Amino acid sequence: MASEGVAPTIERDRLPVVNDEITADENRYRLLQILGDGGYGTVFLSQNAQNRNIAVKTEKYSKSMLHIEVNVLKAANAAKCKHFCQLYDYAIEELHSIGFISRDIKPGNFAPGHKATRQGRIIFMYDFGLARRYLDKNRNLIPSRKEVGWRGTTRYGSLIAHKRMDLSRRDDIESWFYMLIEITKGSLPWRLVTDRTQVYAAKTAAREGEARVNFLSDTPPQYNMLLTWIDALVFEDTPPYSRFYSLLDGLREEKKIRMHEHWDWEDETSPVTSVSESKRK
Repeated sequence: MASEGVAPTIERDRLPVVNDEITADENRYRLLQILGDGGYGTVFLSQNAQNRNIAVKTEKYSKSMLHIEVNVLKAANAAKCKHFCQLYDYAIEELHSIGFISRDIKPGNFAPGHKATRQGRIIFMYDFGLARRYLDKNRNLIPSRKEVGWRGTTRYGSLIAHKRMDLSRRDDIESWFYMLIEITKGSLPWRLVTDRTQVYAAKTAAREGEARVNFLSDTPPQYNMLLTWIDALVFEDTPPYSRFYSLLDGLREEKKIRMHEHWDWEDETSPVTSVSESKRK
């Protein structure tokens, strides 16, 4: 009898493969190639019945978190957010504005739109499998829980995450800051450390004295101010997004970086268009 109960689960956990066709409601999707995969599922480049290329994410039935992602994307669509699969600093604020926190901010969860489209210079945020509502249906803050399990990715997790405490908007911002350091310097001091306790110790040390100086070396002095602002936030606080934007815009102007610069991976002979300032929010 036990084996009979296992078989249906195994069958439902079977992931599709390239050239399979998936039907959902009245839509059909042909899976063209694998864009990425992990322990829970696979993302495919796909084509719908109108021959439009789209991404399709599939997950094992027994481990699926897609219902959470659907809730996030429905809320984002209703709020007409521009940075979801439909400048990642703005994307995080948009996610918070619809009542969710990510709990897994990291470089792998951001990507530019398709280069052949007008969305090619918009950075999209995706993968909301660990997202959680922090506002109730009346948009009141949901109280902090005393203790929770680990959520997120060790390299980018906040100090609060390491303490197994409930996460808030400030923790998404702290994870974003670690991303910022990594993108600026090329790596984080704890990049080769796998033990979570040791990573926590390294992040804690990076707040003080010589370790802080080393952590922020080869970065603009404005980063030191950002870290101070972030560390001052508590669970209930709304992060000062505008202050962050203003500081970074000032840094961009100081370094004479134009909004219409080519990205590192772009052909410098190709024309460049950018999202206007009015469309950022």
